[in-house]
Amino acid sequence: MSDIGYNDNIDVAGRKFHIQTASNINKGNAQCDVFEEGRVITSHIVNFERRKIDNEQSLEQRLRKIVAILHKETTSEIELMFLIGEKVKKLRHAPSNIKLGLIFLRNNLIKDAIEQFEIAISIDPDSIEALNNLALSYINLGKNEKAIQLLNMALEKGNPYADIYHNLGLAYLNQKQHYKALNNFQEALRINPHYIKTHYNMGILYLESILVDKSDTLLPPPSIRMERAQQQFKKLEKLKIKSFSKINSKIQKALKNNEIKKAVQILINNRDTVFPEQVLSLIGMDFYLKFMYGGKGLDGDIIKKFEQKLYGATVEHPEYADLWNNLGIVHLIQCRNLFLQALNEFDKALEINPSFEKALKNKKLVENDGKEFLILLRAILR
Repeated sequence: MSDIGYNDNIDVAGRKFHIQTASNINKGNAQCDVFEEGRVITSHIVNFERRKIDNEQSLEQRLRKIVAILHKETTSEIELMFLIGEKVKKLRHAPSNIKLGLIFLRNNLIKDAIEQFEIAISIDPDSIEALNNLALSYINLGKNEKAIQLLNMALEKGNPYADIYHNLGLAYLNQKQHYKALNNFQEALRINPHYIKTHYNMGILYLESILVDKSDTLLPPPSIRMERAQQQFKKLEKLKIKSFSKINSKIQKALKNNEIKKAVQILINNRDTVFPEQVLSLIGMDFYLKFMYGGKGLDGDIIKKFEQKLYGATVEHPEYADLWNNLGIVHLIQCRNLFLQALNEFDKALEINPSFEKALKNKKLVENDGKEFLILLRAILR
């Protein structure tokens, strides 16, 4: 059986994208690549299992459905992302710009992300979140010095949080300034001892510094650095993070063979897949933007899909607070939709029987008491 593929060009907001989706039976996945100006900007992969009971025809039907859905959803995501961008521009609502910027950042549209974060800062110059994410965008571009400048500006505004110090540590780590990186990672862990990505990056730091700064007297001796790297890995293993456990055996094998460079490369190559919390929290941001600005495109089926995504994510990553928060918001929105549905049903009852006192009473109760719920939901979403 041959692989299945789709190709499409889309024009949106004056931009041209090419979307290419294909199955790979040997690898057991379907991959959708989005191109702009001949460059891959983002890829989405869906894994599938080849069941023993499948014959060639039923497998082909299942694959065709998987590839078609992945292709259609990715195309819709790109179109809706820019449509929402046009709406958000007119509103001057910094939190929405920040959320949209993070969605762009996830899709490797870094210049678009920077534009959104800069708009957010122009609306709210004291937004530490916008400064932090703007700095993260520059880290993704490899402009670590610019990121350090922005993160220090965020610190000067007061109320620093762990992300600021973690990203400062990451920028310094990229510059091979290991001592400065270590100080910032330690500060991030002082604020949030359970910041798992910091433990991971500290593991990289301790190992990489043995290769680059072996004789640096500001850092512990290399043998101690090795011990401390292993301490970070043990902490991550204790948390039972499946994606980390998958690569830790390779890391340990490399270290046992004194292949420190190989271990560091494994850690760097797998950083995004081991800790997808940014992507996972974006499930909620994506939902927020579609709900607030996507219009009629966000129906009950789409809400259900978001709910299922979040439920699946909490099973895989129960330690991420963002996921539980976003799941709660999805359930509130489902309540809101049921509330509106109930009003329509009371109206239908009164349309059939205008003198139905019970239906009239129920409608008034829902209208009066329900206003507070809608105000609450809007406050949470804003």
